[in-house]
Amino acid sequence: MVQPLKVVAKRLILTRDALNRTAAEICREIGCKPNRWSQYESGERRITLEIAERLCDKYGLTLDWIYRGDPSGLPQRLDIKERKVA
Repeated sequence: MVQPLKVVAKRLILTRDALNRTAAEICREIGCKPNRWSQYESGERRITLEIAERLCDKYGLTLDWIYRGDPSGLPQRLDIKERKVA
């Protein structure tokens, strides 16, 4: 099931917070334009597969987490933080 944009956006914000990164740091680390990242976090635009894969590769996330909200494949250290932030 496709998640609403605002739900995915909230997950991106929670993830960024759990990683203790600013939006600017995320953008630099994965090569995303800041204005585009802002659109992802505000729910104006769905995160692209290319950017989502970069997040996964850089931080050990899963596409299931980003797009579907399934935390089962997240690294334990991040999963614990996600639960605290949520």
